[in-house]
Amino acid sequence: MITIIPRINQQNYIQSKTRTAKKQSVNFKGYTTLFSKELDKVLKNGRPQWKQEQKLVNLLNEVMGRKIKSANLIGEGHYGKVYKLDSKYVLKVLDKEQIFSGMLTGLSRGKFKNLKTYYGEHIAEFEDVYVLKNLSPHSLHMPVGVPQKFSKVYSQKDCENYYAKVYLPLFAKIPQKSYNAIAKDCKELNKMSNGEYFLNFDYCNPNNFVLYGKSLRITDDIYNTSLENPNTAADLLEVFLDKMSRTETAPNLDDQNALYYRREILKKLVIAANNCKLPLGDNISCCEGEWKYILNKICKIKSLYFNVLENLKAIQAEIPDRIRCVNATKKYMDAIIKESGNV
Repeated sequence: MITIIPRINQQNYIQSKTRTAKKQSVNFKGYTTLFSKELDKVLKNGRPQWKQEQKLVNLLNEVMGRKIKSANLIGEGHYGKVYKLDSKYVLKVLDKEQIFSGMLTGLSRGKFKNLKTYYGEHIAEFEDVYVLKNLSPHSLHMPVGVPQKFSKVYSQKDCENYYAKVYLPLFAKIPQKSYNAIAKDCKELNKMSNGEYFLNFDYCNPNNFVLYGKSLRITDDIYNTSLENPNTAADLLEVFLDKMSRTETAPNLDDQNALYYRREILKKLVIAANNCKLPLGDNISCCEGEWKYILNKICKIKSLYFNVLENLKAIQAEIPDRIRCVNATKKYMDAIIKESGNV
């Protein structure tokens, strides 16, 4: 995650992080530990023999002694903490008084390889320690909302200022194709199950969605649910527009610039959903309430939320051609935004 000086100019901040990334890439690009190299051998050949497994476990515990420290901490949540290992992998360590990592308990089967933006799959499991893909080799990524590290250090006012002056304008400028990729993975996950339950991403913490370069990526675990088609456009609206952090909702901002950025994010999310025919969530009571709140309270759209939902649903259903569907969605969103005027 990142830490910035409160009220910093956004453009100067982005330029500063770009320069830092270039400096770090000289020393960090392509660096992999001996543990990662041995793990790659195991992943290539399948389940290891006992001696190779012991070697892997020993290398893991040796590298943990060097890497599990605050300087390498890149994320944390209710499950535990995530530490940078090298340019290829990170370590997720459960939040327990005593950590066990004395045996290999699981290897990735590539179950989620069809999800192009998802980086939360466990590549390997060692009891209480999990190996995941490094979603940003230089650890320079920006989470949706306010980074947890930032919110721990700065005041509520500073967090709201970060949300309005850094988060919103930056994420409003993300290319449409990046939002499309996230929505497509939500649609793909809807097709999957573990035989008994359906699967959904963790939308509770906005920091689980991050920006790396110009690409959006998803982290953390995938959860079971009995609800069919659990991943919806409403869930994405909640992540990108309703939440400032895992515990705080987005601030009420009577600012024309903030409103413009929010509407841009809204439009891109809706277009992304209709681009791949992602369910809107209109048949789920809590999701319907999310649409009402985002449209009318956050984005100040004057059209009745249920009319917007019906129109977007009709565009999805009645225009099978993807390009025509996207164009119709964009035209409709532009129209209702224009009709809604300023603050």
